Amino acid sequence: MNCSRSAIRGVILVVGVSAVLADCPAEEKRLTSDGQFKSCPVFVDHTGAEIVYVVQESAVQLRLMKLKLADGSTTPVHPTQTKNEFEPAFSRDGKWLAFIQSRGNLSLAVVMKNLSNGTETEIPPGGGFSGARSPAIAPDGSMMLYCYAETDTQSILMMPLPQGKPHVIISGAGVNNWPDFAPDGQRFVFGSSRDGNFEIYTARPDGSDLHRLTTQPLQDLRPRFAPDGQRIVFTSGRDGNYEIYLMRPDGTEQTRLTANPERDDYPIWHPDGNRIVYVAERNGKHDLFLADLP
Repeated sequence: MNCSRSAIRGVILVVGVSAVLADCPAEEKRLTSDGQFKSCPVFVDHTGAEIVYVVQESAVQLRLMKLKLADGSTTPVHPTQTKNEFEPAFSRDGKWLAFIQSRGNLSLAVVMKNLSNGTETEIPPGGGFSGARSPAIAPDGSMMLYCYAETDTQSILMMPLPQGKPHVIISGAGVNNWPDFAPDGQRFVFGSSRDGNFEIYTARPDGSDLHRLTTQPLQDLRPRFAPDGQRIVFTSGRDGNYEIYLMRPDGTEQTRLTANPERDDYPIWHPDGNRIVYVAERNGKHDLFLADLP
């Protein structure tokens, strides 16, 4: 099938977006080629010039890496760090970096780094097997969401920035994870296993007005709002293999974007809103790929 822009526009008028995406999957551009396991890519700021992601450098070392899209060069964010670091998140202006840092066996802290002067503050782990996951900074920089696991549950907490007192906004049975703010900061989206299977939900920043967006027998994971707030990209195993999907903020128009025999995961939006970056498994190796949206 001819997948030119004119052909796509013509098919949209007749049979709709879902059929177009099934017949004309996104064309991929490989951004890395080392094949090491990767996760959690995120753009540094609104320019779209740099991506920070996590690479499993060895069996015992997870490291934050920075990729420059202009020339494909990669450098460690913290070259001498020996602790595991993962799940990076940036403020919209690129001035703050939040990430998770391991402090011991299943003991995880949130680190907030001021990129203008290099100073760091942290939310330390609690006692025993506990710790934070998945920080997300509000678009206006006024607050940060993060997840905190204790025993068999994981709640979402909100902390006013720069150093307010955190409090729980999403709790209950199961694991709550991967919060991501809408561009206007009025809502956030997240994944939860509260109903026995990971589905995607949305709520206000205070945890009120909770809505479920997906209902599938297999997992829906890692949702991310588009820069204009009009779509959500996420990972789903609903078709027997983890692929990238799109939907509207109300859960409608759920459509598969990728179709590969191996796993596609960890999708994020390019700041221009027309492309996504994700981790793709190809021939057992993992690399970052960039794809235009049809």
